[in-house]
Amino acid sequence: MTDTPDHPASDPPASARRRVDRILDPVYVEALDRRAIDDLRLMRAECGEVETEVSYVRRLAQARLDIIGAELQRREDGGDLGDLIAALPEILAGDAPRTGVAGSRIAQPLAPSMSITWTRGLERLVSDATLVNLPDLSDDELRATVDQLKELEHEVSEVRHRLHAVMDQLEVELGERLRPTQAQ
Repeated sequence: MTDTPDHPASDPPASARRRVDRILDPVYVEALDRRAIDDLRLMRAECGEVETEVSYVRRLAQARLDIIGAELQRREDGGDLGDLIAALPEILAGDAPRTGVAGSRIAQPLAPSMSITWTRGLERLVSDATLVNLPDLSDDELRATVDQLKELEHEVSEVRHRLHAVMDQLEVELGERLRPTQAQ
């Protein structure tokens, strides 16, 4: 591709764009009122799949934050690795507050794609290697990993929030179209 003002050479072709980037592009929700209901339903389903994947990456980041935090606490308390392993069920169950009913969404019975990729430079943080190497990392390396995981979790949460806005637009359009007309 040649470099032009409208299409810089660095832009990937549309077919190479990630689904999440395509969905978050404002063009995705343009002219919803002119789209067929079946198209809107397909778009809603696609958004649901991507939201499930993004939520999965977010939860992986949160779980690793919880585990690394527990590892730092274990080291401070002088426990051994067996203590951390024994505490994993409680660590992963967590006691963090959950989203209130008003801010939650109905869970879709979807599993995230096993081929999910998060290519923003921090994806290594949600790989198994983060946990496998835990005993070998220094406290400073663990703290740096915590900072990076917080950055990843924040980024993924922002994307998830933006996906919810797209999903809301689709739901509104579908709701308006499917609402029974009132007799006059």
